[in-house]
Amino acid sequence: MAYWTSLAVLSQVAGEIGLPRPPTITGLSDVQSVQLLSLLNSAGNELLLYYPWEQFTKEYAFNIVADIGEYPVPDDYRYFTDQTQWDRTNHWPLLGPKSPQEWAFIKGALVAALPRIRYRIQNGLIKTWPVLTSTSSPSTVSIAMEYVSKNWVRPITRDPVTPDRDMILEDTDTVMYDPWLLVKFVKLKFYELKGLNTAGVQGEFMRIFNSLTGKDTGAEILSLSRTPISSLLTSRAIPDGSWNVNP
Repeated sequence: MAYWTSLAVLSQVAGEIGLPRPPTITGLSDVQSVQLLSLLNSAGNELLLYYPWEQFTKEYAFNIVADIGEYPVPDDYRYFTDQTQWDRTNHWPLLGPKSPQEWAFIKGALVAALPRIRYRIQNGLIKTWPVLTSTSSPSTVSIAMEYVSKNWVRPITRDPVTPDRDMILEDTDTVMYDPWLLVKFVKLKFYELKGLNTAGVQGEFMRIFNSLTGKDTGAEILSLSRTPISSLLTSRAIPDGSWNVNP
């Protein structure tokens, strides 16, 4: 997809609402420019909450080691994707995220600790239980999960010193959304801010939003006779055929 710069997005917004197209956006201090830039930053961060867009979905992998039961979330973490948390050493899904009540129960009651790992997110940390020890087998477990990054802005020069971020600072910053989605959303926010009739612009935004969320990652073939998928080996794992069975 050809993403637009922040200046290109706001120039299109200004043209659609009948305002002069700004020559710059991050270097101006007039009320109109400040409002448009603030609305664009607000729109970009809000859209992350509405749908897990594929361009922001990442994998986070780390090792659980002996005597440590807390691990930091990624620096750009916004929220995790449900049911992607896996123990890749033992090939089991993690159990969780646990509620505060469940966490208190497994920490305080007589619960079989192994072999499954439980987890919860608290205070910006991934907490795991049971805590492995040096005598655990294995004593190191590889964990992986998917999450949605909070960073939707890409600087024109991308390197470790200037990584992606969640706020626009330059006219040349690339906005990593479908440009028309963001144009319509900023336009809607502008109408709301000014107390104007939003029915038409809200309809524009929702049509594009619904279209993009339906096409963002495609869809699987649905069956009327779907059955639950087990993570364990069952008779469904045996291929069709004739097999000799000895009594």
